[in-house]
Amino acid sequence: MRKLIAVLLLCLFIPSGLQAQGNSLETRDVEVRVYLIDIERIDTVSQNFTANLTLVFRWKDPSLAHTGPGPISMPLDNIWFPRIQILNQQRLVSTLPREAEVHPDGGVVQRQRFWGNLSQPLDLREFPFDSQRLQVRLANVGFDEELVNLIPSPDSKISASMTIPDWEVTGWESFPKELTLDDDSDGLKGIVLSVDVKRDIAFFKYKVIFPLILIVMMSWMVFWIDPTLVASQISLSITAMLTMIAYRFALAGMMPRLGFLTILDHFVLASTVVVFLSMAEVIYTAHLSTSDQLEKARKVDRNARWIAPVVYFAMATETLFLRIGL
Repeated sequence: MRKLIAVLLLCLFIPSGLQAQGNSLETRDVEVRVYLIDIERIDTVSQNFTANLTLVFRWKDPSLAHTGPGPISMPLDNIWFPRIQILNQQRLVSTLPREAEVHPDGGVVQRQRFWGNLSQPLDLREFPFDSQRLQVRLANVGFDEELVNLIPSPDSKISASMTIPDWEVTGWESFPKELTLDDDSDGLKGIVLSVDVKRDIAFFKYKVIFPLILIVMMSWMVFWIDPTLVASQISLSITAMLTMIAYRFALAGMMPRLGFLTILDHFVLASTVVVFLSMAEVIYTAHLSTSDQLEKARKVDRNARWIAPVVYFAMATETLFLRIGL
């Protein structure tokens, strides 16, 4: 009985092997090299991007020094290694084995390659003329986080070409930064790889904005139809309005549900208003025509032929150019 009590007391007052190991470790410098191989996709709706990257970690562990002559491979579970994670990862797949390369002098190199989605909040107020900053945020989240000093490698870089067809890479940088897992947690020593990208507006220029302008111009054709042909005017006007509504539904799939209007939203809204005003003008001239005021109706149509384009040009200038400072 006395021996059992003695063993229990030892378990209570002597730290565990894991704690002893953590307390005995000295602060280690871990150099982190990030190579961004590719950015395959930036999803505006899901607010994430798909990346292909390689991470290389280097540190010194004198206890692993050996006679050599060359490096040897050791499983990570058998040695100390920094518990570094990508904080903004969603679904990542690692392709290399969990092994480290140990050199005779105790230098350790760990390599890992990842592919998958990383979350990235996007500022879409200037969509589709927007520029974004994509980040890969790395931090040590192990029990020994205070004993690890992360150092960005000067050899970090990104690929010269990316497969994203609708974005252009304008710059990048790698720097140390204190990161947090949530608002209540303390800061973690981390490294950020930041890539600046700019959206290519060619798709939106030729497949969104230009067809939208044609729909609006279609609604102006009612001004050249004689007011006595009320049925033709109303039919064309309603067709333009229904086409505009269908177009808005199609554009909704390109954007998340935002609590504000983007530049494209302002332009689409202005176009919708102009189409509606054209339909309202048709109703007004139809009323004049049936009230024995045919000449007045024709005069309203003649004035609308130049007023509508001027108003729309002013709205387009304000939404597409003044809002982005061009």
